Amino acid sequence: MVKSIVELQSISRSFGGIQALYDISFQVTQGTIQAVIGPNGAGKTTLFNIVTGLYAPDEGQVLFEGRPIQGRPIHHIVRMGIARTFQNVELFGSMTVLENVLVGRHSRMRSGFWGAIGRWKGVRREEADAVERAMELLRFTGLEEQAGQKSSDLPFGWQRFLEIARALASDPRLLLLDEPASGLNAVETSQLGELLLKIRDQGVTLLLVEHDMSLTMGISDHIQVLHQGRRLAEGTPREIQSNDAVVCAYLGKD
Repeated sequence: MVKSIVELQSISRSFGGIQALYDISFQVTQGTIQAVIGPNGAGKTTLFNIVTGLYAPDEGQVLFEGRPIQGRPIHHIVRMGIARTFQNVELFGSMTVLENVLVGRHSRMRSGFWGAIGRWKGVRREEADAVERAMELLRFTGLEEQAGQKSSDLPFGWQRFLEIARALASDPRLLLLDEPASGLNAVETSQLGELLLKIRDQGVTLLLVEHDMSLTMGISDHIQVLHQGRRLAEGTPREIQSNDAVVCAYLGKD
């Protein structure tokens, strides 16, 4: 039986007099890569911000594994199993590559303030496990040899991969990626596509916003198209490529 991991039900959101999203409804099937595409200003990032709790919808609700999540604190949403990356790389530049991934692991750690002071055996074990998991993710993303390097010293493409590793450190079941190929060259974009397929194959569902259509069409199982805050079309990559309404929206033709 096909099961959805996240469902958007009649989501609307405005900012002053601007309607960013209007009556958006769709489901994301578990274990797939689903893309959300559309021209600039279509409402894609606003949609991501609603799913991850940065914005509340004016109307509608978001269900994650059947449970409504709007109104929950962002850290609760992360613990439920949702993680994301951003359009602009958001790393801690003065921290090492390993330390950046450990920040992402923090939501899965139980030791609090007193544990950090007391340094009990259980706390030390948990920290060692966190380092081990972080190193696994650095190997997975090809950054193991850079573990001790400052993240600000990495080439831009590697910073993108590091941001994905940090997001994976929270053990998400749903990973949202906001323009992960932005700023990457052709070789790095190809490597990114291979990485995203590997993440999906490990059971993580991906929701992707991306302007690189070659990447999007190459790895996506299903695509949603937004235009001026409304859902314009949905379908497989082949169906979207041959949809006249989508072509017109991108080219600005009637």
